[in-house]
Amino acid sequence: MFDKVYAELWPIVSAFCGKALPAADAEDAAQQALLKVFDRAATFERDRDALTWALSIAVWEIKTIRKRLVRSKTTALEETQLPSITDNPEGLAAERQIVEAARQVLGQLSVLDQQTLIATFNQESSDDIAGATFRKRRERALARLRDAWSRIYAS
Repeated sequence: MFDKVYAELWPIVSAFCGKALPAADAEDAAQQALLKVFDRAATFERDRDALTWALSIAVWEIKTIRKRLVRSKTTALEETQLPSITDNPEGLAAERQIVEAARQVLGQLSVLDQQTLIATFNQESSDDIAGATFRKRRERALARLRDAWSRIYAS
C-alpha cells in the first residue's frame, strides 16, 4: 500500500519542492517530507484532503532547508539559484491558481489574522507583541485559515 502512495506522491512532492529550492536540496526536502508523511500516516484525518496535507508537510521541509541555507555561511540561498516557474507555463498557471485560491481564503479572515499570517510567511516578528502572544495568534490564525480553506475547497 505504501508503495502505491509513494508512487503517486513522489512526482508531485518532488516537483513542488523543486520550484522552491535548488535541485539537490529539493530532493532532500521531498524525501524528508515523504518520510514524515509515512511517519504521521496514522494521524491523518480521512475527511481531509491528503494532497494538501502532504504538501503542507513539504512546505515545512522547504522552510527548514531554506533556514539552514541562509544560516550557513558557506552556501547562500540566492534568487538566481532557484528554478524559475516562468520556464514552465503549466507551473505558472498552477502558481496563479494557488495564489488566487490563497487570496480568496485569506479574504475570509479578519485583518488581524491576515496580518499575523503575512508576518509569519515573511518570517517577521513584532517587537510590540510578546513571543508567546504572537505564537498563539499564529496558531489560531492558522486554524481559522484551515477551516476557511476546507469550507471553500473541500470536496
